[in-house]
Amino acid sequence: MGTVNLDNRSFRLNFEITAFIPSRDFAASVEEMLEKDFSHCRRVTIDEINQRPVWMKVVSRAAYLMAPVQ
Repeated sequence: MGTVNLDNRSFRLNFEITAFIPSRDFAASVEEMLEKDFSHCRRVTIDEINQRPVWMKVVSRAAYLMAPVQ
């Protein structure tokens, strides 16, 4: 659930679609799902990111650079 992404990656790589579903039951089930997901999350601080090992930073950057965009 979120905003519409109007870019090549979204359309061609991720196969994103936009749908409007006018259903209170559907909205309630999505809300329940998101609340459950959020209950397992925690905020990551910039200090935690900065303290990651160099190899993890390199792998993260490489994965970002290797993602195809057409």
